[in-house]
Amino acid sequence: MPLLMKTRALRKKTLARQYAVSLLAFLLALLLTHLLWPFTKPSPTPLFFAAIVAAFYGRFGPVLLVSILSALAIDYYFVEPFGELELTLGFLARLGVFILVSALVSWLNAARKRLLDERERLLSQIGGFNDQLRRDIESATLELATANDVLFKTQQRLARSERLAVVGQIAASLAHEIGTPLNAISGHLELLAANHTDHDDTQRRARIIDRQLGFIVGTVKRLLEWTHKKRVVLEPLDINSLIEELLWFVSPMLEKNSVTVNLKQERKLPLINAHRDSLQQVFLNLINNSIDAMPSGGRIEIATRQNHSTGRAEIIFSDSGTGIASEAAQHLFQPMWTNKPSGSGFGLAIAEEIMTDHGGDIQVVEGESQGATFRLTLPPAEADVKEVYQRMAVSDVA
Repeated sequence: MPLLMKTRALRKKTLARQYAVSLLAFLLALLLTHLLWPFTKPSPTPLFFAAIVAAFYGRFGPVLLVSILSALAIDYYFVEPFGELELTLGFLARLGVFILVSALVSWLNAARKRLLDERERLLSQIGGFNDQLRRDIESATLELATANDVLFKTQQRLARSERLAVVGQIAASLAHEIGTPLNAISGHLELLAANHTDHDDTQRRARIIDRQLGFIVGTVKRLLEWTHKKRVVLEPLDINSLIEELLWFVSPMLEKNSVTVNLKQERKLPLINAHRDSLQQVFLNLINNSIDAMPSGGRIEIATRQNHSTGRAEIIFSDSGTGIASEAAQHLFQPMWTNKPSGSGFGLAIAEEIMTDHGGDIQVVEGESQGATFRLTLPPAEADVKEVYQRMAVSDVA
């Protein structure tokens, strides 16, 4: 209702301005006629122009008023008897011509304004279409880029799954093929050690062989466990408590290797949906790698925090060890790749697989001046648990 009243008031104001301009044009034309009277032959031309101006600027009401006034002025000043107004056929004809010409000009001008308004409306509409089209293209481009990124990661995951499937087949075949020989070797080794209890060199060599056999068996076992993942049950977990429990568990090993731990925890971290043993395996692998990188002892820093822009929990593992070369950082998470003499090459690959299954990720932070730094992220417990289970199911099938 207030908008309708404002519209009516604006129309009245516009009409009043048109009448005022039209009357001003007539008065100026009449004044110009009188001023030019002594210098030129008396002519009613300015009055015609006044009617044209009124027709060009105003609507039919102002045009009709100025046309009548101009016709009366011409009859009064330029038609005999001068100085008088008479309702004659000539006056009516002049008045009709004034009104007809002015109305025609007014109609043409109104049509011109309508065309201009329509042109502006079409241009504005085309501009709106262009803006909408540009937004749609940007949105489609972003969606396409996102889809390409997802497709690329899916292809990487499928390729990784294919490699793991091959590794699993090889591991199963390897375990079957070497299981019996290893058992036989282990049995003969026990007999050899039992028959030469008084021979120190034989006992020493038997222990070396036994350790190497244990290493082979352990490697094959870890490989089999990785390629035959079990379905895990997720539960809400407190990251801080999990890390504190793990550090208490490995404290003897840390003390033995002269490694100190500096723990910085953000106390109000969100709970996460996770499998306790799997995450412990990830954290323990990082701690073991740090200990291996600091043979003379050193320092491990573990920090927990929440990324408030994403809502995800972040865990930062840093050590003061030898660090990671840039060319090695590109291969850290590849299965069976390692730069350690006694490494199996599965630790970080398994850690990445576990983090991916939990909807998180693990990244090495490059450019560190000393030691190695890993950043782990995990979604909060409010995230869709079904999505995490579906991701694990896809991994199991692969």
